[in-house]
Amino acid sequence: MNQVDSREELTKKFAIRRRDFSILVAQSELFNCEVLSQLLKEQGYNVVGRAVEMEDTLQQIRVKRPQCVILEAEISGQQSFGIVEQMQQSNQQTKFILYTRNSDLRMVANAMQIGFFGFLYATDGLDELYRCFQTVSNGGCYYSNGFMNLLKGYGVDVISDSTRAELSRLTQREREVLRMIANGHTATDIADKLNISYRTAVNHKAHIAKKLQLNSCRQLPKYGIAVKNYL
Repeated sequence: MNQVDSREELTKKFAIRRRDFSILVAQSELFNCEVLSQLLKEQGYNVVGRAVEMEDTLQQIRVKRPQCVILEAEISGQQSFGIVEQMQQSNQQTKFILYTRNSDLRMVANAMQIGFFGFLYATDGLDELYRCFQTVSNGGCYYSNGFMNLLKGYGVDVISDSTRAELSRLTQREREVLRMIANGHTATDIADKLNISYRTAVNHKAHIAKKLQLNSCRQLPKYGIAVKNYL
């Protein structure tokens, strides 16, 4: 009886976490937008809006301030990455998940450098979408199997499933620190650029090494360089 109660309690807590994670669905086609929104609502997610136009997407983000936007690569015939860049410049904390049906390598490479937290491809199933939301809501970064297969098709070096799992444990700030380490920045540089104390920068490095199961912080530069495109 206690085991049943425990499972029910865990289910309730997971449902609460989903409701607390606000999502805006921004897709180029109204039908797809409405279907995806309804599917997410049925799974208990808090869908706060839908958008199929660039300006409407921007306006809803500014007004509703969703925690996450699932954003199609092109909306209204325009590449939608400018939305991500504008929100970053305004310091809005919304996280973006890229959904793409476009297999253009230049577009994919651009998206990976901009600051998306999740990457989904048209061939992915709903299970991938839900895993993506769970990872992103916990502060991680998610690359779906469909997206990884797309990269493989272009001959791009693809990280392993175990490495993807390791990176998903890092917070946004920890990924930022690891990216700076990969670029050759010292703890002093990191402290100055992020406006934090030297001790905090050192602690970040230690926590990152522990989460990645590295033997010491000295291994961070090599690791960071290897996964730089996925941070």
